[in-house]
Amino acid sequence: MINKGYLLGDRYRIIDTLGEGGMANVYLAEDIILQRKVAVKILRLDLQKEPQTLARFQREALATSELSHPNIVMVLDVGADHGLPYMVMEYVDGPDLKDYIRTNSPLNLRLVIKIMDQILSAMSLAHKHNVIHRDLKPQNILMDKHGNIKIADFGIAVALNQNSVTQTNSAIGSVHYMSPEQTRGGLVTKQSDIYSLGIILYELITGHVPFNGDSAVSIALKHAQEPIPSIRKQDPEVPQALENVVLKATAKDPRDRYHSAKQMQDDLDTSLNPSRANEPLFNPTHGNNNDETIILPNFKPNSKQKEEIKEDQTNTENMTENSRPKKASFTQAMRKHKWWWLFIGFAAVLIAGLMIFVLTNNSRKDVRIPDVTNLSEKKARNELENVGLKVGRIKHKSSDSIDQGKVIKTTPPAGSQIKRGRFIDLYVSDGAGMVKVPDVTGDEYEIAVEKLEKMGFEVIRENQFSASVPPNHVIGQSIAADVEVKPTQTTITLTVSKGKNDRAKHHMIKLPDLKDYSLKDAQEYAHKHGLTLQVSSAYSSKVKKGMIISMSPAAGTEVPRGSTISISVSEGQKKERNLTAIKNFTVSYENNDEDDSDNNRGNHIQIYIADDNHSIDDIYRDLYIKRDMNFSIPFQLKDGPGALKVVRDGQTILSEKVKNG
Repeated sequence: MINKGYLLGDRYRIIDTLGEGGMANVYLAEDIILQRKVAVKILRLDLQKEPQTLARFQREALATSELSHPNIVMVLDVGADHGLPYMVMEYVDGPDLKDYIRTNSPLNLRLVIKIMDQILSAMSLAHKHNVIHRDLKPQNILMDKHGNIKIADFGIAVALNQNSVTQTNSAIGSVHYMSPEQTRGGLVTKQSDIYSLGIILYELITGHVPFNGDSAVSIALKHAQEPIPSIRKQDPEVPQALENVVLKATAKDPRDRYHSAKQMQDDLDTSLNPSRANEPLFNPTHGNNNDETIILPNFKPNSKQKEEIKEDQTNTENMTENSRPKKASFTQAMRKHKWWWLFIGFAAVLIAGLMIFVLTNNSRKDVRIPDVTNLSEKKARNELENVGLKVGRIKHKSSDSIDQGKVIKTTPPAGSQIKRGRFIDLYVSDGAGMVKVPDVTGDEYEIAVEKLEKMGFEVIRENQFSASVPPNHVIGQSIAADVEVKPTQTTITLTVSKGKNDRAKHHMIKLPDLKDYSLKDAQEYAHKHGLTLQVSSAYSSKVKKGMIISMSPAAGTEVPRGSTISISVSEGQKKERNLTAIKNFTVSYENNDEDDSDNNRGNHIQIYIADDNHSIDDIYRDLYIKRDMNFSIPFQLKDGPGALKVVRDGQTILSEKVKNG
């Protein structure tokens, strides 16, 4: 065990223990450089000298680091502390799927599919990279506060207990979710993971696993010999098509299962469609593959467990014998009660006719608009057409929460009752929208704020004396006009005039025309005269790269010493954006000064970036903040990785590389 407060690798301070496993322990830690919480998996001290265990740990780090997917826990760092291997992962603040099911069962079937889609999407990528999880179960699937799924524990086992069995050099997994071939010591393939996925889907629908028992042996026998208990007998509201997805994924013979996680996902996504309402029960083509003996590698049952295996097999044989139909008795009953059978047949025809009449009548009634949010345009169209609706106009709009090409909403909205055959308009996402910052210099502060907030910007006010700008009017803005940014991730600081400062008349400075200056020359001038520069950048086909495009206040204006001058620096002619990375980060405000007067401008923030168009030696943004501020900075990275450095009051608080994608 690692003590709380220990600084791992000179960077990760241990806060608490998240879990203790058979081979590794997981801790909550703080990254003291990036100031964020992370999860750290550390190999147990007593196992660090075991080559096989160390190899498992290294395989997990290698496998997971190659899997970049929003539904797979991201590996942030791998290292060793005094010879003790550790792996740093993103911290998921939320329950595991087992706890979520236990708390919220029964789940809405559409929610079940939404959760399972994320799991299948992640496993589809893993299998594409030939990574087999081997231990898929709800305890290894995390869910954050927003309902996003994160699969963890690739390639290394968790705590061993009475309900876990080992497959030599292949897998360690929970027997409740283990495929029959795993319990026999057979070859573990992608279809073995698909079996586990089928059991997870079963549990999402029903709230419990299909098989339980007093020991791992009895549960393993049930997986290998008994059919999956019928979901529809427990809940007739579950469509046969959805149960069929479970049955196909959990077929005893791997050849009867889905060939890929993607194939299972595609089948699952249409399982609630009305067109599949009368789908027949799934039947495997390769039989149940019921072996009389299951061999569990490295597992030696004692005399009691041997007797348990024998008893389980005897019970299974008796169940099979008792379930055989009595043909002779059935024939005798038919002869004896033939009039009753004729009456039952007539009643069945009458009921069938009544059902046809009801269904035909219902076809003319209103239908409920399905929720097609986050579906592709094609899938949304299929969903609507399957309930008898038509797709009308396709409208596009920006969205920070819905991926490009996916449906944002419908008009009328989902859940509304509407006549069959009516048209439904779809709003499709164009992705996160970039907008041009408007020019609000000279505007009254209230008008400027209203204009910016309507566009989604967050606005901060800073007051400053000005001899040329009327009181309560904007002197300058922290981001120059026409710069393209994401409004929801950008804060704009407005410098607002307090009017003339009569006491500072002898300190007034008449501003030169900085358009003839380079950025470096402008910085030297500002430093010499006690001025502060707020620097932004913009493309220009007329002004040479590195030269000043515009300034605010204008040239010739008299300003008091200590004033802030906003300048826009040319990035040269705009190039084609082949590769752009958006770096989002937050700079926190530290109130280290007891001065609450208007002269206290807060923390001095300087941002430096390196990409295809900028040098790390030049200031990219220069501003003061009096509260935490979010930044969204685009990097042009066609020629390789970039870099970001943030300095607060002379101290570097962030320094890291930036990669595209």
